Amino acid sequence: MRQPIVRLPVLFVTYLALWLGAELAAFAAVVHLIGFAGAILACILTSLAGLSTMRRVGLSAILRLRQAVARRPSEQSGLSREAVLDGTLAGLGAVLLILPGFVSDLVGLALAAPSVRFWVTKRLKLGKFGRLGNGRPTAPLTIELAPREWSRHDTRLP
Repeated sequence: MRQPIVRLPVLFVTYLALWLGAELAAFAAVVHLIGFAGAILACILTSLAGLSTMRRVGLSAILRLRQAVARRPSEQSGLSREAVLDGTLAGLGAVLLILPGFVSDLVGLALAAPSVRFWVTKRLKLGKFGRLGNGRPTAPLTIELAPREWSRHDTRLP
């Protein structure tokens, strides 16, 4: 028996199947509420809104990049990590709006809101390997150890 050249992780396939099932269930619910023609029209309108959003996000990114390149080296750069992450999340939201399906449209509309992007940005920075705004890794200010949990080594490395 031949084994496949590329094996997809089972978790990825499971999530993809769940997402497709949720999209089909949402489409069926929308068809039940507004009819088949209304559901198709809603899909087309959200795709057009996604294209418009993608254009706006792209033009904004180009403008910020031009401004950052035009600055003198002594001036602070206009491209911070937060700004790049915010633009990336807005672009992801636009792509999700372009894709057909109402679940992806809901997530795309959520990412179109600046408050949701700000919340996601803060959540991504609060992880185990999060970083502060200055780029340095976060570290605890105080490390408390009981006397039996540490020892002193006076040997110095050359």
